[in-house]
Amino acid sequence: MSNTTAPADLAGLKEKTAGLPEIRISEVVLQTSQFDRMGQWYEAVLGNKWSVVNTPKDAATEKQATANGNKQVRASDVRSSFMFIDKSLPYGQLFAIFEIPFVGEAPTTDPGLNHMQFKHVDIPALMERVKLLEKHGIVPHRCANHGPISSFYYYDPDKNIVELCSNNFQTQESFLGYFQSQAYRNNPSGIELDYKEFVARFDSGVPVEELIRIE
Repeated sequence: MSNTTAPADLAGLKEKTAGLPEIRISEVVLQTSQFDRMGQWYEAVLGNKWSVVNTPKDAATEKQATANGNKQVRASDVRSSFMFIDKSLPYGQLFAIFEIPFVGEAPTTDPGLNHMQFKHVDIPALMERVKLLEKHGIVPHRCANHGPISSFYYYDPDKNIVELCSNNFQTQESFLGYFQSQAYRNNPSGIELDYKEFVARFDSGVPVEELIRIE
């Protein structure tokens, strides 16, 4: 008997799962063959230490665990690191990396993760991190004001896209309201930003309300 759900059943299933208690994304795990380099990069960029680090008892264990190109591995069978982003229960948030020796050094055309987003409490907090990263040679490859949020996009050592962002609105009403506005319907992607210009305007004291305005 197959464990998969036939496409024809998905509409009915959606109606049933809609009535279940809410869930939240609580963990993102990246696979990498550059375990040490990736670990150091994320600690430096996120400013957070790895909370739990697991190492196989012997190299043969890790080799055997991934011998058949299997990405579904146990954390105890490969080198793995877990970082608590939010420790609150019942959900919390974990970010992790698993060492999978056979994966390449850059994303492929396979389906999967497009990018990750790390949100800051406000624009000044976002800019503080962005400017600190620049001083250490880490600069975004893209910047955008999407309307609801402003974002700076970076490549990690494996070329995964990491989005550092902040809400442009500080109340739930104004944030959610933007998605219902004509401005959002006309332009759901927002506008591209010039990184140097945006930083310069912020440093010169331009009010945040003006910085995030989309004409």
